[in-house]
Amino acid sequence: MAEIEISPDIKDHRDRQVALTIAILAILLAVISSLGQGQSNERIVQQIEASNGFAWYQAKRIRSGMNELLAEQMKIAQAGTTTAAQNELITKLVAQISGKTSEYEKESEKILQKAEFAKSLAARADTRGNGYGRGEIFLQVAVVFCSITLLTKTRAFFYSGVLFAVLGLGLGLVAFLS
Repeated sequence: MAEIEISPDIKDHRDRQVALTIAILAILLAVISSLGQGQSNERIVQQIEASNGFAWYQAKRIRSGMNELLAEQMKIAQAGTTTAAQNELITKLVAQISGKTSEYEKESEKILQKAEFAKSLAARADTRGNGYGRGEIFLQVAVVFCSITLLTKTRAFFYSGVLFAVLGLGLGLVAFLS
């Protein structure tokens, strides 16, 4: 492995410690940012899935309602002056329409359940994404505070940066585990 040359400005042990901390924070920031983007994409996919499911559910319900109206119209027509053959045909059609309506209602419930599930997954992804976003903010602030340490040589900024980093990682971990 090639030797890494250390700048003469960073030969101080404490400065090297701060620089290494900043590098590690940058890596952690990239990971949490990537996880947050993944959750954002997942939220969008699940919201689309839920919207499609609700639209499909509505279409089935509308078709079911139209079938019920058609069956009622046929029954009204049957009550008028119809021949025995017409009555038999209308009765068969009403039975077919009623069967299809019942099928639509069963399908509608399954579709609605899937849409509700997708909606809950979207909400979960949104919550996780927000957690990653908050963790990302704290890690960004940590990088800034640690960078200020290099400029001012004040250790309080370094410790503040480490504190913000711990908070950011904690928020990222909570989002990951939720």
